[in-house]
Amino acid sequence: MIAGPPCAGKTSVARALSQRLGIPHLSMDATRQRLLPGAPHTRADREVAYRAMAMAAELLHRAGARAILDAPYGHREDRDAIETLAPLWVECKVSPETAVTRLRTRGFDPERPDLTEEVVRESAAQWEYRGLVLDTEALSLEECVKTVEAVL
Repeated sequence: MIAGPPCAGKTSVARALSQRLGIPHLSMDATRQRLLPGAPHTRADREVAYRAMAMAAELLHRAGARAILDAPYGHREDRDAIETLAPLWVECKVSPETAVTRLRTRGFDPERPDLTEEVVRESAAQWEYRGLVLDTEALSLEECVKTVEAVL
């Protein structure tokens, strides 16, 4: 499980870890876009994606396989729904300033019109981290992956 506020580096870490370990990477944004193409990025849309990811993770777990889940998991109910299937909870940490800089670098995403500088700044400032915390400003992508690998 790779969680954290927007623009913290979750997808980059999850993608690199998935490639390194050779296991599936389930992304909330990709899942939402696949299931609900063109739908607005509402809380209801995200709930559908979270449920689909939890179901996929559970099916993989039952088959003896692992997966890397990549989503903010900022709401307690979303965390509770997946926590039993996530033996390792990793959170990417980022300062509000760096998160906003990363958002500006990405540019406007029509799939995420709700992701504004204000939302990104506030999320990074108020995030309550838990589990294994990766400071994506201090650590390179390779160092983040190696840190997770060492714990696994």
